[in-house]
Amino acid sequence: MHKRGDVVLCQVPMPSVNLRQFKLRPAVVVSTDINNLRLSDIMIPPCTSNVSRKNQPTQFLIEGDEIAIAGISVPSVVKCESILTIPKTLITRHLGQLSNLGMKAIETCLRNAFQL
Repeated sequence: MHKRGDVVLCQVPMPSVNLRQFKLRPAVVVSTDINNLRLSDIMIPPCTSNVSRKNQPTQFLIEGDEIAIAGISVPSVVKCESILTIPKTLITRHLGQLSNLGMKAIETCLRNAFQL
C-alpha cells in the first residue's frame, strides 16, 4: 500500500499533449492513508528537477538530507499547484518517503495552492 508522504516513480500524463502522453516522474503521495487503502486512484503532486520556481509558495524544494530519504538523485521541487489523481497502476515503484518536516511543508504548499 502507498502511504501519505511516500515518494513514488509514476507515469504522469502531460497536459501539453491533452494527457495522451506520459512522462516518468517522481511524485509525492498526498491522499489520505484511508483513501489509499480503499480506492484505486491516488492523489499526487509531481516533482521536477527544474527548480527555477523553488521560491513559489506552492512549491516545496527537496534538497540536502531530504534528497536521500526521498529516494531521488537531484534537488527537485514538488509542484503542489499541479496535483493529479491517477490510477495506482501508473505507479512503477516506491522511491522513498518525505520526512515529517517535509510533509508539513507540503501541507503548507497545498494550502497555498488551494487558498485554504
